[in-house]
Amino acid sequence: EQERLSLLAEGLGNVVASELTGGSGTKTFALDSTPAACRSGAFSFDVRVQDHNGLVDLNAADDRLLALAFASLGFEQQASQALAEAAIRFRDNAKLFAGQPRPRSAVGPPQDKQAPFESVSELQEFAALASVPLQALHAAFTVNSKRGTISADHAPSRLRAALATGSSAAVVQAAEASAYTVDVVVRRDGSGITGEAGFIIEKSPADDTAFGRVSRSPAPEAGALPTVAGSAGCEVLFGTEAAQILQGWSS
Repeated sequence: EQERLSLLAEGLGNVVASELTGGSGTKTFALDSTPAACRSGAFSFDVRVQDHNGLVDLNAADDRLLALAFASLGFEQQASQALAEAAIRFRDNAKLFAGQPRPRSAVGPPQDKQAPFESVSELQEFAALASVPLQALHAAFTVNSKRGTISADHAPSRLRAALATGSSAAVVQAAEASAYTVDVVVRRDGSGITGEAGFIIEKSPADDTAFGRVSRSPAPEAGALPTVAGSAGCEVLFGTEAAQILQGWSS
């Protein structure tokens, strides 16, 4: 049953990705990981979409913006700044620091990569971040926006709150999205079984209107998926054709 629900979640995720590519999804979903929900028969469907312009890019952000993102994870100001500096040293070429002392950071990784971050999961190599859930790191950081700025109105709630406590010229109004995370959860009433699917889609460099799937997003931890209060019709979230298929499938 779980495998069947996960396959359904995967298919619905593809529907949402298609809507985002076509532009209609940007009006349907909040783009800041706020969940939207619908029901069909004995099944409920939760969808979360995150615009990566509302996250902090590990390779493009300056130390002030990185520090605000680390603060959103619950770190104090001094630790957040130390983590920001460690992230910059991790990603940047050693030549940038020629002639400067390079003491080993107590919060950073055992060894600096001296190349761009390839994934958010690399943050778990940092001593201070090893126990931070990957889902939480993905709620603050990205490697897909390719921008040194962040759209605060598309930031998840905890990150938006942290941005409001600081000042940075890198906090801007919403810009055209270059990547999205799409997460879909399917539940069957009374069974306790859920199916989940999540992935990141990124704008094609060859075609501004095309998006392609570039990676999976981390699955939420067990118990971290509360049922969404309230719901819209499934035709609102997935379109009329998909909603009709769901109605027939769940009857």
